[in-house]
Amino acid sequence: MRVTHLGLISSLVFLASCAMGGMAKSPAMTSAAVGAAPSGAPTVTASDATTTQIPEQLVVEGSLVVEVGEVGDIVPGLRTFVEAAGGRVITEQVSGGETSWSATLKLRLPPAQVEPVVAWLAGRGDILDKRINATDVSRELFDQELALENLTATSDRLQALLAQPGLGMNDVLAIEKELTRIRGEIEAIKGAQRFLKDRVALATLDVSLRRRDGAIVTVARAKFYPGVRVTSLTLLDPEGRQRTRFGGSLVLHSILRNHSLEVDLYEAAPAMDGSGAKAAVIATTGGAAYSDFLGGGRRRTLNPYLGLRAGYAYLDSSRFVIQAEAGLELWKSRHAVIDASVRGTGLIGKNPDAAVVASTGVVVAF
Repeated sequence: MRVTHLGLISSLVFLASCAMGGMAKSPAMTSAAVGAAPSGAPTVTASDATTTQIPEQLVVEGSLVVEVGEVGDIVPGLRTFVEAAGGRVITEQVSGGETSWSATLKLRLPPAQVEPVVAWLAGRGDILDKRINATDVSRELFDQELALENLTATSDRLQALLAQPGLGMNDVLAIEKELTRIRGEIEAIKGAQRFLKDRVALATLDVSLRRRDGAIVTVARAKFYPGVRVTSLTLLDPEGRQRTRFGGSLVLHSILRNHSLEVDLYEAAPAMDGSGAKAAVIATTGGAAYSDFLGGGRRRTLNPYLGLRAGYAYLDSSRFVIQAEAGLELWKSRHAVIDASVRGTGLIGKNPDAAVVASTGVVVAF
């Protein structure tokens, strides 16, 4: 009895090996083999009494190299188009500066949508390289189905044999070992089959986008902001001197509003001691800040700001000067700013003075 069991096990092992070996062969399939295929196997059509034809199962893969005007404008549109076509973007890499200049995307989409995607890209750039391959894997899928059927049948027979009474321990161990091996082969084939069917269901397309000009386009940034101003200096207590003087200013912002240097030059006027007319000069450094509650300086018009300044002044004599500033940007663009401000000014020295400096001017980005 034991010899009989061992013989059956050997026969079943041989049949399982034949099932796996059949996957590596590729002769025409007989109609009898097709009739034995389980439900869910690829459909076949008989061409004559001895052979059958298997419908094509195509794995579509390809790559595109496309030259476009601006990569950043194409990538979002391509993603939307692919998703609307029932596909998805599985990897996306965009490289470049503030204006993107290259991108690589891997797309998975229904095979019928490959050409529409190619046409969409062709309408927005120049296709430099196109490679589309379709590989027929119908025979491989068919062989996998046959192998699964045979391995499943072998597994069922081994389980039936294992259920018989009178088996020795060695027989049980041999059957269990063979069942474990067959189950592993079944799972491996099912996994390969799922992967292959997924490749048939969704094509894979690698898309490389290049900016036509080839180099990164950097957005210009100002290094500093030079400007000029028309200004007036009004003394609150002139003590016989000219109350108001008019003049002009040179301004240099290193960072707009945050820090600037300014030199104001005013018309000559008689000094307090009665000596000849002398010009007045105020040179200051300082900065200002916007209010986050009033636009934060981001509006195109009417951006208020407050600031503090300190420096040197000459008015009849050398003075230390300190100023508190309130200003308003009347108009602002990326390239220029027009503003007006009023500064409460303290001139500290042997003869201190208080004054108001009013000015308006323009600074430009450089």
